[in-house]
Amino acid sequence: MRRTVRKPRIVVCAAIVMLTGLNSLGAEPTSIEGVCKACPERITKLFGSLNLDRPGLTTVKMAVAAKDWPAACSALLAYYRGGKFPAWLREGPVSAGTGKSDVAEAILRDEITCYRLTAKVPRLPNGRLNWSYNGPNDDREWGWGLNRHYHLRALHAAYRGTGNPAYLKCLDEHIRDWVISNPYPGKKSSTPQWRGLEAFMRILAWAQIFYGLQQEEGFTPAARILILSSLPDHADYARHFHASGGNWVTMEMYGLATAGVCWPEFEDAEAWIDYAVKRTVPELTKQVYPDGVQKELTASYHRVAMDSFQHLADLLRNAGRDVPTVFRAPLERMNNYVAYAMRPDGHGPLNNDSDLDSNRPRVLAAAKVYDRSDWVFIATNGKQGKRPEGGPSVVFPYAGQVVMRSDWDADAHWAFFDVGPLGIGHWHYDKLHLSVAAYGRDLLVDAGRYSYKGDEWRRYFVGSAGHNVILVDGRNQKPEVKEVSEPMKGNFVVSPAYDFARGTFDKGFADVPGKVVHTRAVLYARGRYWVVVDRIDTDRPRTIQSLWHFHPDCTVVADGASLATTDPGKGNLRVIPVSNLAWQVEFIRGQTAPAIQGWYSREYNVKTPNSAASYTARIDKPVTFAWVLVPAKGVVPEVRATMLGSSDPSKVELRIQVGHAAPQEVAVPMYGTNVVIR
Repeated sequence: MRRTVRKPRIVVCAAIVMLTGLNSLGAEPTSIEGVCKACPERITKLFGSLNLDRPGLTTVKMAVAAKDWPAACSALLAYYRGGKFPAWLREGPVSAGTGKSDVAEAILRDEITCYRLTAKVPRLPNGRLNWSYNGPNDDREWGWGLNRHYHLRALHAAYRGTGNPAYLKCLDEHIRDWVISNPYPGKKSSTPQWRGLEAFMRILAWAQIFYGLQQEEGFTPAARILILSSLPDHADYARHFHASGGNWVTMEMYGLATAGVCWPEFEDAEAWIDYAVKRTVPELTKQVYPDGVQKELTASYHRVAMDSFQHLADLLRNAGRDVPTVFRAPLERMNNYVAYAMRPDGHGPLNNDSDLDSNRPRVLAAAKVYDRSDWVFIATNGKQGKRPEGGPSVVFPYAGQVVMRSDWDADAHWAFFDVGPLGIGHWHYDKLHLSVAAYGRDLLVDAGRYSYKGDEWRRYFVGSAGHNVILVDGRNQKPEVKEVSEPMKGNFVVSPAYDFARGTFDKGFADVPGKVVHTRAVLYARGRYWVVVDRIDTDRPRTIQSLWHFHPDCTVVADGASLATTDPGKGNLRVIPVSNLAWQVEFIRGQTAPAIQGWYSREYNVKTPNSAASYTARIDKPVTFAWVLVPAKGVVPEVRATMLGSSDPSKVELRIQVGHAAPQEVAVPMYGTNVVIR
């Protein structure tokens, strides 16, 4: 087998690159002869990378031997047009039509949407699109999105749905433009055109387009040949310049395997597949904890890594290849995390650099693959499947994530408490953050991610100020340990009557001298309320600021030092501070100065003002204080809560009365796990 060339020559279509003053891409070659004339080195390199001894390529081999490049291209395209593999990507011909798609019509005008932002991509003097354009906000993520060819998938879908030839024509032009305009650099790159993730995404998009349009005359021979000519470069990039770990490498290896599986005619195809599988298998344990959580500890990127593992397994299975048995158990654990961490409304946790993802469909699909009736029960809010054993709350001890529930129904209480490490990527400074949902509604929320630009907005969404934690002297938490080798022990309990978890942040706060430690314990009296106990240990006077961020849809009102949401007929929450501190209470919503505060982002590039309750106090020595969080549908009952005097520093005792119910006394342990509710 011919060894893959590590750094191939950079092949440029010189005759085309030198063209200037073109008004449209119509001047680019659409015929085989045009491409062969404009890009001779690209064409010879393409045929040099194929295994011409494969069955069906005899005519191609003869034309190559005669150096009749147009004939060789024609024969190669006829081979693909007449093939049946890969069957899962091939689609029948589309009937011509005049239907319209708003998304596709915008793309015809060069108006492309990436990450919820639409911009008209400028054209260069030669008429080609500026593939280096970073969108209206000069955001590299937008430029990378453009080069992932999401918009070409949108055009493909619009064409298949309407039969409108203008959409196929535009798709075809953009492919020819991209390949001709962006020669392979042969080295690691962070440009919008040649970063690893973008190369991976294009392989997937091109596989769908190339085979899905084989029966379409409007899909020009030039576009088909140019895709084929660029695939070895994409595979070479994934093979030699991929990431060292994390979700990136899982994606890039899936892309490399896709190139090998879907285009087995390339001489190195088997080597691509073999390398991708061998490189991926160790990642199943290297980047996934035994509890099933991907080590970035970011719900959205957990899905990204899990999907790449699963898609690689599915790819091999679709091609009739053996799937390594080591895939099954880790993938089941990863899917198990998605199922058991899911909110009652079907969304996953919004933590670190996550978006608010809808996970119900994928949990139901995974339940069929792994024969998990408990996942069906969770995803259908108990209407189908089998009730999970134990629970309904669950602890992921390596991730340090505690999910507290009242039950599995749509109105169930749900909380997400983070006491774990920072994560190996996409982290926020949010240890001891608590999110709460109840009665089908988010109440206390994480701020989300919003943007990856390195500006003040990014600093807010990443920082502690965007989370339900405590700031010390107005400062964010410093970085926590990123990864652990052992599960957390001795600080959580899940029982039929209650859940309990406790964590400590002792890494200090940015630019804050001396020693300060925050310990937070959360007790959930199942079906009733949460008790949050905070202890601040300090070696000097401090100003502390406790933050509670509400979902933007929540109407929040104050009642003295307490506060409550008051939306009729919906899930609401009352927050009652319990302490002797002289809290200064402030509501902040959509603030940009003097500091950003009171903003929420459910997905990238989207932000909305939300209410943040800020409790500020000056302390001279270590203090312990508490909060009682009571959910209800409609009006939340009045709550009376007092902290009972105790000489035992190992616990905090409170008396709590909700409405007209009998008062309860609870003991929240600050050491050990001896919870008392009576």
